[in-house]
Amino acid sequence: MLNWILAVPAAAAVAGAAWRARSLSGSGAVAATGVGAVVLAFGGIGAAIILVIFFAASSALSALPGADTRSRRGARQVLANGSVAAAAIAAHAIFPSADMAFLGALAAATADTWATEIGVRFGATPRSILTLRPRPRGASGAVSLVGTLGSVAGALALGATGQLFLELPGCGWGAVALAGFIGALFDSLLGDGLQAVYRCPECGAQPETARHRDCPHRAERLSGVPGLDNDVVNWITTIVGAGSAVALQSLC
Repeated sequence: MLNWILAVPAAAAVAGAAWRARSLSGSGAVAATGVGAVVLAFGGIGAAIILVIFFAASSALSALPGADTRSRRGARQVLANGSVAAAAIAAHAIFPSADMAFLGALAAATADTWATEIGVRFGATPRSILTLRPRPRGASGAVSLVGTLGSVAGALALGATGQLFLELPGCGWGAVALAGFIGALFDSLLGDGLQAVYRCPECGAQPETARHRDCPHRAERLSGVPGLDNDVVNWITTIVGAGSAVALQSLC
């Protein structure tokens, strides 16, 4: 109980700061408080610091010039990137491999986010990962060399951060980094092959989810699997990262 008494206000303070910095919406701040409180209560200060570093680095990249106007992350985006990590660390007392699952989930989210933010700003014309045809910048499943290098950098950064704060055994940090890259690669494959593609009949936007920024109308699905929007793809990506980290650690 004492852990929760301390964890909830600490997480709320960090989420509130992110809300004031316009990185999170109101619902995003509430979701971030929940995720942060779970991570701090079950994983301790080291795991919480890793989570904060992941979010701070991703927010800093999204604030760089050279892309569309930054939008605040809502609850669905926060949970898509953080709920699997929170669930994994909550299982720490029962499953010894929970730390690896926690780091693998965050590594996949980090690698995917860095690939997008860096690739959109500095990469050449991206191409479909499945057909190699040119795609618009920021499109799901579109990859570039610079974006791929950004993905590798993000995965390595999270692996090194995990090693620093959780003292992983053996080749643990390498397993986390490789799991992060595998997750980001899976994200691109799923995004290009199965993710739903939308278009709003009112404003003409082509968002990655039916609900989109600055428009009260829902976008219509043009293709892809119903319900498999960008947030769901990101959530699945973190599951792949978590599972890959655990599997790779077992091979060390």
